[in-house]
Amino acid sequence: MNRTLVECARCMMEHAGLGKSYWGEAVMTAMFLRNRCPTRAIHQDKSPYQVWTMKKPILANLKVFGCHAYVQVPQDKRAKFDSKSSLCRFLGYAEHQKSYRFEEVSTGAIKISRDATFMEDKFDEGPRNYNDESSVVEFDDHDEDEEKEEGKTDDDMDSSDDDNEDTRSSKSNIKRHTRTQSLEKATVIPSPKRRTYRGPSLEHVSAAAMDFEAAYIVDSVGETPTTFKSAMESSDSGKWKEACDSEFDSLQRNNTWEIMPLPKGSKAIGCRWVFRVKENQDGEVERFKARLVAKGFSQKFGVDYEETFAPVAKFTSIRVVLSMAAKYGLMLHQMDVKTAFLNGSLNEDIYMDQPDGYLDATQPDYVCKLKRSLYGLKQSPRMWNQTIDGFMIKMGFKKCESDHCIYIKRDDQDMILVVLYVDDLILASSNNELLKSTKMALSKRFEMTDLGELDYFLGMEIKNDRKTGMVTVQQTKFLKSVLTKFGMDNSKPVKTPQDPGLKLTKNMCEQECKHEDTMCNVPYRSAVGGIMYLMVATRPDLAAAVGSLSQFSSDPCPTHWQALKRVLRYLQATPNHGLEFTREEGSRICGYTDADWAGDIESRRSTSGYVFMMSGGCISWKSQKQRTVALSSTEAEYMALSEATKEAVWLKVLLGELGEMTSDEAIKMYEDNQGSIALAKNPEFHKRTKHIDIRYHFVREKVESGEVVWSIARLKICWQT
Repeated sequence: MNRTLVECARCMMEHAGLGKSYWGEAVMTAMFLRNRCPTRAIHQDKSPYQVWTMKKPILANLKVFGCHAYVQVPQDKRAKFDSKSSLCRFLGYAEHQKSYRFEEVSTGAIKISRDATFMEDKFDEGPRNYNDESSVVEFDDHDEDEEKEEGKTDDDMDSSDDDNEDTRSSKSNIKRHTRTQSLEKATVIPSPKRRTYRGPSLEHVSAAAMDFEAAYIVDSVGETPTTFKSAMESSDSGKWKEACDSEFDSLQRNNTWEIMPLPKGSKAIGCRWVFRVKENQDGEVERFKARLVAKGFSQKFGVDYEETFAPVAKFTSIRVVLSMAAKYGLMLHQMDVKTAFLNGSLNEDIYMDQPDGYLDATQPDYVCKLKRSLYGLKQSPRMWNQTIDGFMIKMGFKKCESDHCIYIKRDDQDMILVVLYVDDLILASSNNELLKSTKMALSKRFEMTDLGELDYFLGMEIKNDRKTGMVTVQQTKFLKSVLTKFGMDNSKPVKTPQDPGLKLTKNMCEQECKHEDTMCNVPYRSAVGGIMYLMVATRPDLAAAVGSLSQFSSDPCPTHWQALKRVLRYLQATPNHGLEFTREEGSRICGYTDADWAGDIESRRSTSGYVFMMSGGCISWKSQKQRTVALSSTEAEYMALSEATKEAVWLKVLLGELGEMTSDEAIKMYEDNQGSIALAKNPEFHKRTKHIDIRYHFVREKVESGEVVWSIARLKICWQT
C-alpha cells in the first residue's frame, strides 16, 4: 500500500508541476482517493470507505490535484473594492469538514474553503517548492453563532442524507453548488511543520456550477448584507443605517431591555442584525428592513423557557374567509404589526449582549436584561400570540375553537372577521365603520401599519371585486420566481402536470445507478419544495404530482427529475391559474373524494384524494398515499371516505363558528364507488370487509349522526387547454 500511495503521489505532483515539498499533501490526497476505490481485498467490489461507513462514496466532488482555482474571500476580510477571489492551487481535501484545501499563489498561505471555481486544465508552468512555514487560513461558510449549521457532519459528506435538505441558491438561471450564505469568518491558525491533512471533500461540485460561481465572485452588487459591518460598508449603507435606527428606536420605545451588569452565575446570549429588502407584488423594492434578533438557540429548556407553541391561521381557514368575502361582498383589508414580538412580556430572566453599532459608550461591559420577547427567543411567538389573543377577546371578538387564529365579531346585522398569521392580519368586514373602529383600536394598542385593501398576503396575490362578487387568488409572481430559479422560465409548456403512462418507482434509482454522480448536482428537493408551496396555497391541481414526487426526495434519479421538470413545464403553461370565489356559484360547501386502487406498483398501496368547494372555489384539498394495502377498490374508496370525512367534520365546526352552518345541517359529499357508500351506511359485505381497521369506520358513525351525507357521482376530469 505504501508503494501504491507513493507512486500515485509522485504522478500527481509530476502532472501538476509541483516540487517534492508537496509530497505530504499529495500522499494524503492519494490516500483519500484509494479509500474510495474498489479493492480485491474486499468482496463484492466495495471500497474501504463503503465498508467502513455503509454508504456509497459520492465522487462528483473530486478535483484534479494541483490545478488552479479561484477561492472566494470572505466579505468581512476585504474592502469594498478589493478582489472577491484569490488565485490558489488545489492541494486536497480538508480533514474535519467538507471543504477543499488550497495554497494561495501570491502568499503561500493555506486556505480551507468550500467556495471555489476550479480550472482543472490549468497548472503551474514549472516545479515549485512548498512553503512549510505558511499559515493556514480557514474560511467558514457560516456564522459560528448561527442557530443551526446548515451543512452535514463529516460522516455523511459522501452520502445522501434523508434528514437534511441540500441548500442551494440560484442566480440568473445558473445553479450554485455552494451555500446561500456568504462566507463570514476567517480564522488564522498555526501551521504544523508536517501536515497530515486528509478528509472528506465538498459534497458535490459540478462543471455546470462553475459559471455561477464565477459570476458570484465577480458580481454581488445588491446582495443583502449578513452582518452589521457589511451593511455599513455596502453601497446602500445609508438606507441600512436608517433601518437599523428605526428598529433600535422601536426597541427603546417598547422598553425592551434595561442595561445592567451581568449577575454572577448568569450567562448572556448573543444577538445579531438580520437584514432584508422587502418587495411588493410587482417585485419593486418597498423598503429596507433591519431586525435585531436574539440568538435563542443557546437558551436552555426549563431555565430560559418552557412552552414555545404558537398557532397561525391555516390556509384552509384563510380560503374560507375569502369565500365568505365573495358571498357577502365583504371588504378585505390588511394590517401589519410593527415589531410584534416586542409586545409580549417575559416571565424568565434572560440577559443579552448589547447590539452591534449601538454599544452604550458609558457602560460597554454591561448587558441587556430583556423585558420583552425579542425576536429570536424561543418563547417569543407564544408570548406575542397570548398578548394579541387577550386583546382581541377584550375587544369583543370570539375566537374560533377550530382555528385559534380566526376571530369573529358581530354587531347587529354586520360582522367583522380577523385572520391572524403571526404579525400579519386580514380584516374582512361588511361595515366600513366597524372596520375603521377595529383598525383604530388595534393601532391604539399596538404599533400598526395599515396596508389598505388586501392585495398580497403570504405570497398570494388577492383581488377582491365587490361589485361582481368575485375574489381571485393567484401566485403568479412566486410561480415565475420558481421557474426562473430552476432555469425553466423558457421551457416548453405542457397541458398536464404528470405523464399518465409513467409510474415512478424507487427501483428506477437502482436501474439508473450510473447517473448517481449526475443527480448530486440536481436541486431536486428544493424544486419539490417550491411547487409544494404553490400546491398548499392556491394550486390543488398539483396535489397528486407533489405527493408522488416528494416520495423520492432522499434519492432521486434522472427519471424522477424529468417528471419534476414536467410539473415545472406545466406551471409554465398555467402561470395565471389559481382560485376563484364567486357570489353566483353555489355558496354551500360540498366535497368530492376518490382513490386509485393499488396505484403504487411497488407497495401496492392506494392514494386517497379529496377536495371541498365553497362559493365556486376550492377551500381544502389533499392527495395522500394510504397507510395500508387495500384488498379491493371498495376498501380503497372506503379509506378515502374516512379521510375526507375527518376534514368535513372539522370544516363543519369552523363554518358553524362563523355562522355559515347550523348543527343540524350536513355536508354533502360525492363519491363514485357504490360499494364504499353502501359500506359507509351499513356494515355490509362482512366477509370481505371484516379486516378493515376500526379507525376507518369513523365515517359510518358520522353518516349515522347526519353530519355528512354521501351521494354517488360520476366524476369527469377535463384538462383546460
